[in-house]
Amino acid sequence: MFCIHLAILRLFTCCSLYDTVLPALTLRSNGDIQSIQSSLFLSFQLGNLPEAMKCLKALIADVPYSNKKLASMDMEERYRLIMSTIFNAIGCRVEVEKMIATGRIDMVVETTNFVYVLELKLSNNGGIDAATEQIRAKQYIEPFKADKRKVVALAIELDDKGKGLVDWKEV
Repeated sequence: MFCIHLAILRLFTCCSLYDTVLPALTLRSNGDIQSIQSSLFLSFQLGNLPEAMKCLKALIADVPYSNKKLASMDMEERYRLIMSTIFNAIGCRVEVEKMIATGRIDMVVETTNFVYVLELKLSNNGGIDAATEQIRAKQYIEPFKADKRKVVALAIELDDKGKGLVDWKEV
């Protein structure tokens, strides 16, 4: 019985994020967001990274920089907040700044079939090459090797002026 209540609570929580938070962040209509969110979720579930990154890039690009709270944040922290909100809203399990023996992973996003290990770097902080090197040097995928799901490490470069996702690479 507890599991059923938990599932219903999770459904309402996801619906609330899905219907309220993400459209407010992006200033887009709920119908537009749902379409992009559905595509992002399906792409992440199937491991279709080019389509997933296209959807993620579109959602991030729509977040207005003028939001006072977001504008006052460190740029990388701002992106982490935006991305974790998006992934939570589509029903993924998300852990931000996951501590492991060799360091701190920016974000771990889990679906039924995949574990995505994300390292975010701003363009002015080494970008995609620095993110790739950090994933390898700190062995960020090591804690997930026993997981039955496929583990995918992604180096993501973000614009340091707040203009969105610049590039990404599977490591």
